[in-house]
Amino acid sequence: MAAPKISEEGSRRITVELGIQWFKEAVTALLGLIIVGYTLVIGWRVFSFVGEPQKMSDAKDILMLMLGLAGVVIGYYFGRVPADARTTQALQQADAAKTRAEQVSAEANGLADQIDHLLEGARPGAASAGGAPPSPAAGAPSELTRIRDRLREAARRSGRSV
Repeated sequence: MAAPKISEEGSRRITVELGIQWFKEAVTALLGLIIVGYTLVIGWRVFSFVGEPQKMSDAKDILMLMLGLAGVVIGYYFGRVPADARTTQALQQADAAKTRAEQVSAEANGLADQIDHLLEGARPGAASAGGAPPSPAAGAPSELTRIRDRLREAARRSGRSV
């Protein structure tokens, strides 16, 4: 009964984390829209101050401040899309590399087990039914050669040489 409770808590945690992420995104987007919108309004209103040097100077100072903030907002959103794409690509490559490493490791462990099996048949301390020490299996050298070739192939696929 404990396993379903853990999975329910895990799924609830994921839901809460996603909710928090969506809230942060919504607040960030709202602030960005407000800043960019206010900058556009100020920019439009600056045109009405043409011919009035004092108002034009004040409006220009405020507009310079707002353009800096709007530039930060726009840079954040336009820089974020490529960064998210690169992050997704890097995660996919890492997952593929991990999967490939696990496959190579499993194959290497299987081949090591085969070698252990061959060596058990060739142990000098083990006595056969007649009391004489067993001789190495007749096909052991060719079997070991085949396993060695498979290990080299596995190493080649993983990008390393043996």
